[in-house]
Amino acid sequence: MENLSLLALLRQQTAAKHRQVEQQAPISALMSADLDDDGYLDALFVLHDFVASAERSLQHHFGDQSSGTYYYMPRLREIIRDIHQLQGITPTYQPATVEPCFYRAIGIAYVIEGSTAGGKILAKRLARQLRRDRNSGLAYFNFHRRGTWSLFQRWLETVQLNASQRQRCISGAMDGFDTLLAQQHSIYQQQSC
Repeated sequence: MENLSLLALLRQQTAAKHRQVEQQAPISALMSADLDDDGYLDALFVLHDFVASAERSLQHHFGDQSSGTYYYMPRLREIIRDIHQLQGITPTYQPATVEPCFYRAIGIAYVIEGSTAGGKILAKRLARQLRRDRNSGLAYFNFHRRGTWSLFQRWLETVQLNASQRQRCISGAMDGFDTLLAQQHSIYQQQSC
């Protein structure tokens, strides 16, 4: 396990949770042939709540653009813009407290940057399916054009961590996926009422 790069380790250790997120509604609906604006809006609400819960921490730990390494580019406003384009009302939320552990924040960044990278595939699909573009509801899924996933991957290759620190990164990523699952469950419960 120590021979694996941190990126490979994160992928390996979180693969099952990642699949769960992708297979649970409303995120799974993004790949559905019958996806409509309402289903897409539900997925945006999940992403909104997840990013809102993490963005403050990521800006705290990775907000220095002048560092010359990975820095987190805020994207919550892109999701809010998409929600408004679909005539949705932005959910209210309390800003989350800053995650004090730098290593756990790396894991959370892995989940968000990975979801952004997934936009490369989803943006094209959603554009065809919903007849939308980045100016009419696909801003978040076009965020991949900024290259944040590549920047994050290159940075991860340079980070030297001991086994305990690597485990905290994995815990942060697992918590990130658990948060997404909880948000998806919450949306599902609201729809079944």
